[in-house]
Amino acid sequence: MRVVIMPKALGAALVAILITTLTACGTEDSAAPAGGGAATTPTTPSLTSSGTPAATPSRSQSAKPVPADLAVVVDGAEITPNAQAISVGVGDPLSVSVEADRAGELHVHSKPEQYFPFQPGETSFELKVQTPGSVEVEDDDTSDLVALLEVS
Repeated sequence: MRVVIMPKALGAALVAILITTLTACGTEDSAAPAGGGAATTPTTPSLTSSGTPAATPSRSQSAKPVPADLAVVVDGAEITPNAQAISVGVGDPLSVSVEADRAGELHVHSKPEQYFPFQPGETSFELKVQTPGSVEVEDDDTSDLVALLEVS
């Protein structure tokens, strides 16, 4: 599920995330359960790159990489996010959703370079970077830096 947080709803979303995070802290007990099972490690919710809560796998779960998400909002010349840092593995997919009031193009400064056009409304695509390093994602019209991918 992709969630695009519009600027007006950002405050409410941050409050909900903060409440969820604070509620999760201190509510779990690291002592062994009454049934004699192994002790559990408390977990604190983390955030995906789009700012939504993500499940944190416990140590007993397999360590499968969670696909990264990037939610972009284009309102005229105003672009959000601004230089969002995202870690992604070489060849791993990055799901991108763009909510725009105009047509444009995201330019990914990878090797080879990639271009993803978008239209007014909602556009979604998946990008993969095959070369490790720092990769900029920018709005081609305004040259605003939307995200900085750390590819390893």
